[in-house]
Amino acid sequence: MELAVFIQKQSDKVVAQLLDVPLRTVASWRRLERAPRPQQALNIISKTEGLVSWQGIYQPYARYQSRLQARQQRYLERSQLHAEQV
Repeated sequence: MELAVFIQKQSDKVVAQLLDVPLRTVASWRRLERAPRPQQALNIISKTEGLVSWQGIYQPYARYQSRLQARQQRYLERSQLHAEQV
């Protein structure tokens, strides 16, 4: 299961208490603003009894970052094209 899905099903507060981390940390993981550090990932896998896996933690974050970079690249290309036309 993906970490963000697990958090949405349980709630930020419940997951923060389960993992003994700040509520803001859990919220940033859910929004894919940050990925857990490897030691935190081990704790997540352990405390969720394997329901959330390495792949469920890092793959969604990597996909999101990839889409974000592609979007930024398209924006830059359009900005440069517009600047050349002016």
